[in-house]
Amino acid sequence: MKHWTRLLVGLLTATLMLAFATKAVMAQEKAKAEKATAQEKIAPPGNVLFENERVKVTETRIKPGEKNEMKMRNDRVNVHIKAAKFRVHYPDGKTEDFDQKAGSVRFNKAGISSTENIGKTESDTVIVQMK
Repeated sequence: MKHWTRLLVGLLTATLMLAFATKAVMAQEKAKAEKATAQEKIAPPGNVLFENERVKVTETRIKPGEKNEMKMRNDRVNVHIKAAKFRVHYPDGKTEDFDQKAGSVRFNKAGISSTENIGKTESDTVIVQMK
């Protein structure tokens, strides 16, 4: 009888230890997932500098690690005020990395994309978008 009691107590102890360990691991995984979601920062919308029926001019600033939303954008000209390193994300999962120097100008064709600042400095870009 003592043997069965010891065995039962041992099994109960092992079960409790496993339950607590599993709960701790699950809590850690949940915290990691929440942290990953929080780290994906979405840049605020650009500041509209001018707009009429033909063009819209905005100034956007994207901090390191931030990206703008994935959406359809018209033809546009980007004038980079500050140097930055970007990664463009496309809906099919492809990406394109590029560096922009201060004062450089880039034409972007209409399409769906999202731009992420993968550099170490905040970007500052004036965008002239055709309507």
